[in-house]
Amino acid sequence: MSGRVVSLVEARNHKEAAASYGRWKQRLGHTPGHDERLADLPDPVLAELAELGHQATLALYDVVLGVRGLGPGERYPHLEARDKLEALDAFLFLVDQVRFELMARLEWLEPTKVRRHSIIDMAKNHRSIAATEGQEPLRLTQSYPEYDQVRRRLEREPEAVVRSVIPQALSAFKKQLA
Repeated sequence: MSGRVVSLVEARNHKEAAASYGRWKQRLGHTPGHDERLADLPDPVLAELAELGHQATLALYDVVLGVRGLGPGERYPHLEARDKLEALDAFLFLVDQVRFELMARLEWLEPTKVRRHSIIDMAKNHRSIAATEGQEPLRLTQSYPEYDQVRRRLEREPEAVVRSVIPQALSAFKKQLA
């Protein structure tokens, strides 16, 4: 009789990754590992997530619902109000982080400490991560092509300026990929 020792942590991580990323291959053509960060995603996958098309939206909800044992992304509209609100909060946090990662790859935004967390960790612990590491101000870099035009606004409302640059960043990233 030969036995194999199975790590409970490894088994739990495998189950969590399967619940979170089980449909990512068909949705986005990539299946992340349990500890994969946004910084580890291939550029085309990150670009698709940042665009928030139908499949990308479902993929992000897959993670948010999967870590909570609530099923695939398609179940979101059918959740109880409390679960729906919690999932929406985590989803919006992830969307922000996806877009900030895209801007960091363009070198338009200084990477934040949130970047070191795995996608699953961000989906599961979005509140505590946002409360601790998400409080640092977003810093647009001088690599942003229109930095001089927004410099003054950056002093007063840095987050608003960064968010206003997102459409331009999406376009620039897609051009860079082409």
